[in-house]
Amino acid sequence: MSEAPRAAETEAPRVVERPWGRAGAGALVALALLLGANTVYRAGFGSKLRTDLPVYLTGARRVLAGEDPLHARSPERGWPYVYPPTFAVLVSPLAALPLPVAAGLWFVLSAAALAVGVVCVRSAAERSGPLRGWGDLLPLALILLPCASALTRGQVGPLLLGLLGGALWALRRGRAFLCGALLSLAAAIKVTPAFLLVGLLAARRWRAAAATLAGLVVWLLLVPAPFLGFDGAGRALAHYGQRMLLPYADDPAGYTPDPDAPPLRYPVHVGTNQSLASQLARRTQGPVGALLLLALAAAVAGPALLLAARGLAARAPPRLAVAGFGALLAAPLLAAPVAWHHHHVLLFPALVVAALERRARPLCWALGAFALFSLLHFAVRPLRPYGLLGLGTLGVHAALLAWGLGQARGLAPALGGGAAGEVGGGSPP
Repeated sequence: MSEAPRAAETEAPRVVERPWGRAGAGALVALALLLGANTVYRAGFGSKLRTDLPVYLTGARRVLAGEDPLHARSPERGWPYVYPPTFAVLVSPLAALPLPVAAGLWFVLSAAALAVGVVCVRSAAERSGPLRGWGDLLPLALILLPCASALTRGQVGPLLLGLLGGALWALRRGRAFLCGALLSLAAAIKVTPAFLLVGLLAARRWRAAAATLAGLVVWLLLVPAPFLGFDGAGRALAHYGQRMLLPYADDPAGYTPDPDAPPLRYPVHVGTNQSLASQLARRTQGPVGALLLLALAAAVAGPALLLAARGLAARAPPRLAVAGFGALLAAPLLAAPVAWHHHHVLLFPALVVAALERRARPLCWALGAFALFSLLHFAVRPLRPYGLLGLGTLGVHAALLAWGLGQARGLAPALGGGAAGEVGGGSPP
């Protein structure tokens, strides 16, 4: 047999894949341009639909003035700033720009971070190059609506996916310092990614965990210090904990609509909130409600940590690693007091594994249910108070845990914790 037919046979799949890759890239670029134009329009030019960027910029101006940014209200929206001071410092270069210009730049940065996060998560799952079939296209399709909402509203979800995807990529390649720096920055912007630190400890990735702890000190105290002073940065951080974190532990179902009235309660009873914790808080009260919330947190977080203990180990196979990482990101979407639909951008790692392993029937059914519930959530507004997106997330989370723990059980002799300096990017034997 001649060599020419063999060459043709081996090259044929590439010829088939390239049009998909080009068409997909072109569609994504066109969509990004459309969303970018909409974002700039929302930020000005007479539109009543404004992004959340003015809230961040109000916090940034407060930090530049040497003041604690928490609860600073934007004149455009009247909404309070509810992030740690670190995020206000990071967006401070945009504070002096006209709002449409700042919104355009923030959109470009967010879209770039989103793209980086997608590439890093796919790389961690050993998927690179052009998009090839449903295994690559389905996860992107399922987060398309949350991504569009997050980008046009100026939310931090795309930035967080970029940082966390980079942290996963670094962890898989044994780059403990980079993993800790990116993960700690994400946790300094929004508290829920800090749950990943517990996962690193469960997997005995000591160097990455230590780098994350050191990074938290840098991002939360040292970065705001030039603007607030060391004492001011400490007080601002303590203020954030007292007004934004401790009230949840005291009364998860509590709610005070005015954030200036102590103690602060976030709107867990708002109908568009999709977390299962908010669903329970709306329907149960007293000791029974508190017990159910505790049971929910244990039910979603405990198995996720068990999976992370195996999946984030240095010698874990790639898809199991992404599954463990994805489970740690999905758990707060279910158990945290608040999960808006744009927060579900962070479900991408879990969806990647579910799509690649969709031959497992529970994962296939979970993907179908999530797609249906997501469409109903976005298309039928009266259904939003019933938490359909949260139910779809629960299905993906449960199916992923069942698949991942089953895989980890079969690979138990080959898996083990290890220092983050060990390279864990190879496939299992």
